[in-house]
Amino acid sequence: MNAAPPTPDVILEAKFDRDALVRYHWVGLIPIALTIVLLPFAIIAAIVYRFLLDRIIANWAAELTSRSLIVRKGVFNKIEKTIPLEKITDLSSTQGPIMRLFDLKRLGVETAGQSGAAGASLVSLIGIENTDEFRRRVLEQRDRITIGTEDTAVASSPRPAAGSGDELAEIAATLQRIEVTLQRIAGRSDENRSS
Repeated sequence: MNAAPPTPDVILEAKFDRDALVRYHWVGLIPIALTIVLLPFAIIAAIVYRFLLDRIIANWAAELTSRSLIVRKGVFNKIEKTIPLEKITDLSSTQGPIMRLFDLKRLGVETAGQSGAAGASLVSLIGIENTDEFRRRVLEQRDRITIGTEDTAVASSPRPAAGSGDELAEIAATLQRIEVTLQRIAGRSDENRSS
């Protein structure tokens, strides 16, 4: 009989953590399983989102009239804003890196006396074709309106004669009438309280 070949002396034998290895490989399967399960939902969501976006964008409108900028938005809640051109202080144009990739710009309509955070726009419009041309035309029309208004306002306002005391006498008489009226109103409210 043949003798077994001599084996070298084993110093250390490695043992494998079977449970940890199984958990490790299962964790790797979770993203694959989620992808397989969620992929149909993602496709359905993309189709619904596309349909909704088409409806939303179809309801956007921005019209420049001779005196105002009219903006309409909304599918379920219809919103229409009429912005007088003389109130527009600026049309800001913004284009981020992703917008640049799709050749889109956002126009922000800023008005005098608008409420909100500093730098926030009253109305924001995104995706207007020929955005720069639309912006230029709105600002030109605004300038036509404001220059025309200033010219007619200056021409139609009466200029008081220098050193004229008639205006001061009129103002004093008006203030006296206001004072008498306020005293009558105060007297009536005192009578009502005592009754």
